[in-house]
Amino acid sequence: MNLSLLQTYELGHLAPLLSRYEKPSIAFWGGEVPEGVATHRSKLGGLPLLPSGFEWPRTAARPLDFLLQIDCAEVSAIDPHRMLPSSGLLTFFYDLENQPWGFDPKELDGFRVVLLAPEGCVATPLPSPECQLAQRALSFCPGETLPHLGSRDYERLTKEASLSDAEWDKYFEFLDAYELQFYPDGSGRHHFFGHAANIQGDMQTEAQLVTNRFYCGDETGYNDPRAKLLKAGADDWVLLLQLDSDDSAELMWGDMGMLYFWIRQQDLVAQRFDRAWMALQCG
Repeated sequence: MNLSLLQTYELGHLAPLLSRYEKPSIAFWGGEVPEGVATHRSKLGGLPLLPSGFEWPRTAARPLDFLLQIDCAEVSAIDPHRMLPSSGLLTFFYDLENQPWGFDPKELDGFRVVLLAPEGCVATPLPSPECQLAQRALSFCPGETLPHLGSRDYERLTKEASLSDAEWDKYFEFLDAYELQFYPDGSGRHHFFGHAANIQGDMQTEAQLVTNRFYCGDETGYNDPRAKLLKAGADDWVLLLQLDSDDSAELMWGDMGMLYFWIRQQDLVAQRFDRAWMALQCG
């Protein structure tokens, strides 16, 4: 916990409490691909490294688009939970044309996460080159995160911290400065693991319900009597990836929103990335 920063916002007395809610992350950002490096393994956009005969994921209407690829060997040393594979290319696909939000079980084919063995993988042309993202080489560093408004942990935090409205305003100002300290100026707030920067509410409950075929675009799924038992498993879901809107990387999710990938902790341990769930939120 950054005590001096807390004291700047007159919140030093919260250090013991916030330390219990602090969650480590792997912060990252994109930059120009180093000159002479044709196949940078950890990348945002560009052409993915895929094995021969790879079956490109798709919806019924179109192929998915390539988002980013992480060389797990590059980040294993700073993986805070040691839950990512020690090797392999963790590859994320998404329907950039239609940008599904994640609340409709009928759109669960609009994204995919795949772990690939790196041997034999080569840069592969995209089936939909009109949606190709500009390639950025990725850099990583250890980060820290705290609960954001709308999350389950934030609700728990508010029950433990008896703060005035003015103090909560200071918390949000502190939170912004605290998390941005891990990124270069102008970068989006991209990271693996940690707390999500929620924009529209609780994603863990939404993940639990949508993946069990409940529609959550309105209150229908939440109010279904069958959903009550499922909600108890919402805390099994952990943030896998947060991908921010980022002018420097030419990324825009809705109206300055974020793209999030979540996975059950047990599926992460078992490397069942095909069971991940995605959400898009924006203001």
